[in-house]
Amino acid sequence: MLQIEAVYDKVPVGLCYLNRDGVFVTVNDQLSRMLGISSDHAIGRLVEDIVPDHAALLRVSLVTALEEKPVPDHELQRSGETFMVSAAPVTNDLGEVAGISVAYTNITNMKRMSEQLAQVEQRTAYALESAGQWIWDMNIATNRVWRSPQYRALLGLDPASPETENIAWDIVHPDDKQGAIQAFEDVVSGRKPYFEAIYRVPRGSGGQAWIMSRGKIVEYGPDGSPLRLLATSVDISSQKLIEEQLSSTVRMRLELEQKLLEANRKLKKLSESDHLTDLPNRRKFNRLLKREYDKAIDRGQSVALLMIDIDHFKAYNDVYGHMAGDRCLVQVGRVLNRVVREGTGVVARFGGEEFAALLPAAMMADAIDVAKTIIDTVAGLQLDHEGTPAGKTSVSIGVSVLDLMSPATLGGPDELLNLADRALYEAKRAGRGRFSVWGSFSTD
Repeated sequence: MLQIEAVYDKVPVGLCYLNRDGVFVTVNDQLSRMLGISSDHAIGRLVEDIVPDHAALLRVSLVTALEEKPVPDHELQRSGETFMVSAAPVTNDLGEVAGISVAYTNITNMKRMSEQLAQVEQRTAYALESAGQWIWDMNIATNRVWRSPQYRALLGLDPASPETENIAWDIVHPDDKQGAIQAFEDVVSGRKPYFEAIYRVPRGSGGQAWIMSRGKIVEYGPDGSPLRLLATSVDISSQKLIEEQLSSTVRMRLELEQKLLEANRKLKKLSESDHLTDLPNRRKFNRLLKREYDKAIDRGQSVALLMIDIDHFKAYNDVYGHMAGDRCLVQVGRVLNRVVREGTGVVARFGGEEFAALLPAAMMADAIDVAKTIIDTVAGLQLDHEGTPAGKTSVSIGVSVLDLMSPATLGGPDELLNLADRALYEAKRAGRGRFSVWGSFSTD
């Protein structure tokens, strides 16, 4: 659980996990700070006790998830701030909804920026209505442009400058000039009915202003050739700034979603792995065993199961200490993983000093070969063990194989596991350091 909380605390959003009963199981530090609650106080208590102001919202999300329906996002107003509350179902190994993972994202600034954008759009509309823009008139034949006085006022230029005609596109930023000229050529050629371009121009005080220009051909010659383009321009720098800020917010949201996905992957791995050996744990092994057993029954194939126990491991811990015992478990786990994965099998730490190996589609002879290889390879480690008669670490192995002709092995994956466990007991009783096949004689 500490490892899971560490993953939650690395994610820069408020996170919590509620079980099916609406009880807090995990609350990260970000959420504690956001809602002003203590994680230690919250864990193990109902949402109504911790967040009564929006417990109903969380209950609705939980019920929706339990009904296996899409859980919508909700906005939450709290202490002058706005949060986006997003919930997603969390399933157990059986695919059942075990609860919901809830993310609180503070969108106060994004809401404020959205409101500012709306205000800017209103101001722009007012400016257009009251001529708070400039007009320009282009003589297409001479490529000269006249601009109205508002041009100088809006860009902070000297308003006392005399009105003059300038070369078209002379004020456009070099990086934007080609786009503006292309828009002009589109309307002159008749490919488009209107001129529309967005580009940058210099301000009188320094820096650049983003300009949006719109216009149309207003005069044609006797031969139908365009003579004049009349257009209006407006400063949209504020909108562009907000667009950039919103784009940044969207990028941050995508990054947060990616981090949440990574956190979920890490949580899944933590829930299915043994923390010491990094092998699959007992829960994952049982799930794999059921899957492979059912597959073998459906296809009329076999599947083998090996239960592996380090001999006299308690004595090993007594002699060498628990840290040395952990190192022994890791070394043996690596050996087992290497041997079993040479085929298509999987090995897991079943608990304590006991491991389990699953060999899909393996016949009895295949399982015996693997058992012999494991015994020889572990012996080859030459790990000292004063608590055994031989003075070296060894393993005992019990083998069971699904036999479609045997009623015992058709009792299900749990029964196959029980048979391997009984065979392991026989191997230990016969002297350890050997394997035993269910129902047959133990051998070195």
